[in-house]
Amino acid sequence: MFDRRTLAACCALAVPYGACLAQTTFSAEQYYDNRWYITPFGSYVDPDGDRNAKDGWGAGVSIGKPISPSWNIELRGQYEQLDGKAGSGFGAFNSTDKYENWSGTLDAQWFFLGRQGINKWQTNSWHPYLVGGIGAIDNKVESFYGNSSHTSFMANAGLGVVWPFSSWGRLVADARYRYVDSANNTRLASRSSMNDWLFSVGLQIPFGAAPQVAQAAPPPAPRAATPPPPPPPPAARAFELKADGTFAFAKSDLTPTGRTRIDNTLTELRSSGIRLRAISIVGHTDPIGSAEFNQRLSVARANSVRDYLVSQGVPANIIQAEGRGFAELKVTEADCRAQGKARNRTALIACFEPNRRVDIRATGEQGG
Repeated sequence: MFDRRTLAACCALAVPYGACLAQTTFSAEQYYDNRWYITPFGSYVDPDGDRNAKDGWGAGVSIGKPISPSWNIELRGQYEQLDGKAGSGFGAFNSTDKYENWSGTLDAQWFFLGRQGINKWQTNSWHPYLVGGIGAIDNKVESFYGNSSHTSFMANAGLGVVWPFSSWGRLVADARYRYVDSANNTRLASRSSMNDWLFSVGLQIPFGAAPQVAQAAPPPAPRAATPPPPPPPPAARAFELKADGTFAFAKSDLTPTGRTRIDNTLTELRSSGIRLRAISIVGHTDPIGSAEFNQRLSVARANSVRDYLVSQGVPANIIQAEGRGFAELKVTEADCRAQGKARNRTALIACFEPNRRVDIRATGEQGG
């Protein structure tokens, strides 16, 4: 009866072992230490009064594994020795008798407050649990009447606590009630069962490295702010005033025709909607005469145009005037000779006409 009942119960409790696949990485919220472990322990035994035995000491070892944040499964083996005490009646012990008990159980531990979350595995945490298990115990008796040994079904239940003081070790303590089926034990024929109390303290040592806390994925890099569009390039307009007609030959004073041409230029600028920011005026001459003369003449013509613009309401501080003499010729004497336009001075003066000019360049912001 015992063999079939114990075997069936042990098989039922052993099923979860097949599902105990180790996991090495958890999120901080789901973390629990699911490593296999071994727990050597010592026990204090308070035996049933009908054993006629004194309180005794035992020791053992358990091997187990957490199968979820709330459950552990353990295989537990224990040896204990109980000295006899004087009694009366058939089967009574005397002070020279003793028990030597060997037991093995398959236990389940329920951590009813849970162990999930990395904070539950810090050194200031405690893990209370309820425990229950079934197995067998071999009661070996050395007595005045002779030695005997009897294997019985047993079950236990109790309450314990685990203190994870380090990643390599945990302190374990529990108190258990033990039921021993003694119905077929002739040495204890007066009782169908025995009821003992066991108090154990052990050091639980996990195997291997502790599971790791998964690192949170780094936040996505902030999207680069879209740079503002570049400012539009400044609006610019360029005008060329022909010197012939604008100035008398070899002179820098504006003629009526020249003033009309400048008025037309201003009208065109103002109608274009450009808010003026700068005006550059550059005077040019032809190469007839000395370089010094032509440089002075080009500067004087540029200044004449500047002064007229100021008189027409253009701010003087945005105008820059300069002369470059004949440094930037459009038509050279060689060009004129190649075209047959240098036969005499009059023809050459006429050929050089494009060189005599005032360039006006206005820049600013285009109005909306």
